[in-house]
Amino acid sequence: MEVLLSGLNSYLGKRAMSNLSKEDFNVHGIVRDLDLFKSRLFEKITATLDKVDLLRKGKEFDSFKIDSGIGLAIYITHVPTLGEYVNLNLELITLRNFIELTKLNGGRRIVYIARLMDKPYITEVEALLKASDITYTIVLKNLAIGKGSVLDKYMHQLINGKYLPYDKFFANVKFNPISSLDLLRWIYNVDWDKNFINETIEIGGSSTVTVQEMYRLYKKTLYPNADVKSILLPHFIMSMVFQQAYHIHKEDVIEFRRLMEREYPIDNTSWKNTMLFSFTPLAEVIKLDQ
Repeated sequence: MEVLLSGLNSYLGKRAMSNLSKEDFNVHGIVRDLDLFKSRLFEKITATLDKVDLLRKGKEFDSFKIDSGIGLAIYITHVPTLGEYVNLNLELITLRNFIELTKLNGGRRIVYIARLMDKPYITEVEALLKASDITYTIVLKNLAIGKGSVLDKYMHQLINGKYLPYDKFFANVKFNPISSLDLLRWIYNVDWDKNFINETIEIGGSSTVTVQEMYRLYKKTLYPNADVKSILLPHFIMSMVFQQAYHIHKEDVIEFRRLMEREYPIDNTSWKNTMLFSFTPLAEVIKLDQ
């Protein structure tokens, strides 16, 4: 099956370009800026890569062709959040053009992947998909983890410091982190021709943990001898302290905290009665996917 993939600059998009292609699952990734995308890679890509601008379209858009037709189109949200007006409008433009490109290549099946934090704003995306006369599934996912993820980078930075500033609110956020490789394996194993037709489903890992528990699991698995002293701080000064003490980019801090503060546990009831799937234990994900 020929698979069209957009949203390559996201964490999941980059990992999909290196881990989603199979003998019977030929992934064709499209991105506006090839050089920028290649500069951010940390794995060898196994998918086909083409330059296509979904915002302005142009000659590459017009000439893009998959001769045998598209069996499945996967769109991973392009913008940092759907909760801002400008971002939402950009998302709708690129998604509309992605749908057009899919149809031009014989595709009739789209999977739209967003984050749980986007759930309150997904209505307009769903309306566009419904109006496009194409079969769709919206997948809302918990935080994806693994090599190169925001959480992975964040945890390494914290454990390698002498002190761990934290606040109780943030430390006690509960979520179901999902291995990015598990999520890609799940995508491959779904029978998209038969299942989740015009539905919105949610997916997360099998274990519910707090941010604090996740930190302890990273430390136990990768840095058992690390000596880090915890310091309780007021919630409102956390971002400033993290940036100065750990030299974590402001954008990464904002992204991670925004994701975590809007996460919540998922029991996977929206799909687990339809298909069998086993998740990789978190400790194994942390140990092996580095």
